[in-house]
Amino acid sequence: MPDKEINHIFSSLWVVFILIAGWGGVVRYLMDIKRNKAAWSWVNALAQIVVSSFTGLIGGIVSMETGLSVNMAFVGAGLCGAMGSVALTYFWERFFGGINENQR
Repeated sequence: MPDKEINHIFSSLWVVFILIAGWGGVVRYLMDIKRNKAAWSWVNALAQIVVSSFTGLIGGIVSMETGLSVNMAFVGAGLCGAMGSVALTYFWERFFGGINENQR
């Protein structure tokens, strides 16, 4: 039965990654509002949280796969969540190569 326990632990880690990254998305949205002096929008906030949660999940998983501790993987998820689309662009270029002029 150890396999079920290990799967449960990894599933729990994914949930924690998403929660931390989602919080990073909230922080990012609040920073953007303060910097741009824009009005609050629930739709824009939710969109930022969704993008940040996805990006943070990827950042957390990549952190774990590179051998970092769980705590550092949480940090990676939070930072990637706060970076949002910037981190997503970085991961895209890192794993699939940069965009060349013919693809634009």
